[in-house]
Amino acid sequence: MQKNILIIGINSELALRTLEELDGRDYKIYATSRHVGLINKDIHEFYLDVCEEIDFINLKEKIYNLKFDTIINFTGLAIAGAVEELNETDFKKQFDVNLFGLLRIIKYICPYLEKNGKFINISSMAQYGIFPFLSPYSISKAAADILLNMYSIESNVKTISIRPGAIATKFWESSIKNNENHLKNNTKFKDEKEFLLKNAQNNSLHALSPIYTAKKIAQIIEAKKPKSVYNIGLDAKIAKLTRFLPQDFVNFIIKTTLKHRISKEK
Repeated sequence: MQKNILIIGINSELALRTLEELDGRDYKIYATSRHVGLINKDIHEFYLDVCEEIDFINLKEKIYNLKFDTIINFTGLAIAGAVEELNETDFKKQFDVNLFGLLRIIKYICPYLEKNGKFINISSMAQYGIFPFLSPYSISKAAADILLNMYSIESNVKTISIRPGAIATKFWESSIKNNENHLKNNTKFKDEKEFLLKNAQNNSLHALSPIYTAKKIAQIIEAKKPKSVYNIGLDAKIAKLTRFLPQDFVNFIIKTTLKHRISKEK
């Protein structure tokens, strides 16, 4: 029997790669984005900005007679900067997309899951909270994972958090453009900020393959008994291990490693 899948944020590169992996399988694909009509695939597209509640109300009217085996959320935003220089407006925007966007999906879209359906959220290894100058992104991802898990406990809906390491997609390029101004506006942490920008540029070229990651996501979609959390990539698995170490030790390693890597760049 053909199953319905709803992909939220279809225009992300990782979502498109996952769509390619699902091609030819027995799924009927529905998708949302803020740029409808760019996908040359046999899918049903709907407009949705996860920051706008009215868009969810409009979407409900269009899917009221549908049930989904899987709903998967690819939307995301990454804001960077030193904690003492963070702009509250940017911080709120970070949470509006990564946390409150997720909450809106749970409230408005997840009721359309099949009885034994699953809701997948693309999180990040950043949620382990060990990456300097990425606190808005890290906090939003950690909070989103807590929200997702609480929703699963309370509702008995199967939820899955996928926490990949750095992936070689255009997400890093767009993040660089979004954050370049804050990272260059102040001379404090100048070396650290320059390193962060170079590292993001490197990730856009040499990080984990999006094809490999998409294959893993497709496998999770098809799994009969998926786990609640998947860490994809060696860096994500190493980040997870820091949860079991003393915080002072972890902080020492991070600061020492960052200092060493910055000195190598000079």
